[in-house]
Amino acid sequence: MDLQTRISAFAKLGYQIPELISPALTKQVYHENNWFTESEVRRMLHSWAVLLTFQNLEHWTHPYPLPDHSPVRNILVITAGNIPLVGFHDFLTVLISGNRFIGRLSSRDSMLLKILAEELIRIEPEFADRIYFRDSVVSFDAAIATGSDNSARYFNQEYGQIPHLIRKNRSSAAVLDGTETKEEISRLTADLLEYYGLGCRSISHLFLPAGYNPAPLVKEIIENATVDPCEPLNDNLRFQKARLTLLNIPFIDAGKLLLVENENLHSPIGVVHYNDYRDSTKLFDHLTERKNEIQCLVGHQNQNPALIPFGTAQKPELWDYADDTDTLAFLIAIS
Repeated sequence: MDLQTRISAFAKLGYQIPELISPALTKQVYHENNWFTESEVRRMLHSWAVLLTFQNLEHWTHPYPLPDHSPVRNILVITAGNIPLVGFHDFLTVLISGNRFIGRLSSRDSMLLKILAEELIRIEPEFADRIYFRDSVVSFDAAIATGSDNSARYFNQEYGQIPHLIRKNRSSAAVLDGTETKEEISRLTADLLEYYGLGCRSISHLFLPAGYNPAPLVKEIIENATVDPCEPLNDNLRFQKARLTLLNIPFIDAGKLLLVENENLHSPIGVVHYNDYRDSTKLFDHLTERKNEIQCLVGHQNQNPALIPFGTAQKPELWDYADDTDTLAFLIAIS
């Protein structure tokens, strides 16, 4: 199966994805994981339908030396279950590179990837021998695993003897400068609320200029209606309100989120940390020192070229790699 056949198959999959979405599917997925509400499952599937075009796939793969025929390697992929289809990019990258995907899926997200795999095999039957969701393969040539800092230690011990790509905890932040428009603030709420803050690209920290008035942002968060009500998020909000009240820690109640002044980049679910800054140069020097903890930074690019536009944190391109590690280059190197 040559590269053009693989690209064409994934482009056709992207075209077919909207037809796979049904109330029955979203209900099944929600039953497996009640963080995966209909709005967020549809959001993720729609994002992949947009990304999987022939032009996008060609643009992504063009710079890489991907021969049409090369040895097929067995790549073990261990996925997380924090947001719907979080392992799809690894699935795509393993197969587009001409290798065999051996998936060990999280029990929190075990359905969606299998459904897309079945559709891909229907489109291009040659993929049937390239996709497995069980550990029946005798040996692995490489491993890709995503999880917490604790699980990363286990993964390194378990798969350290073969080529491996192990991802740890990361979080994302936004840097505001006080000149944001109402539209930009609205887009920022998407970066904060989509997938209920569970993704590594979810904004968990706000850096605000000294004297910043958060009222417009709080209003936009409260009025945001793009995500469905979520029972586990509401449980987290109740718990965090009680905890913060007992500890006498001030917070701003934004309805779907609590804003708490705290310098920690990572925040509990339902909470977004914030703190003020006076010197943007010092702030970006500080963030550069902590780049291994950060997945992405949102803000005005005239402040710093590392910033991406408001509203794009949850919309990575095919060539935006988790942990800034080029997965496709990693797979090509072992081939």
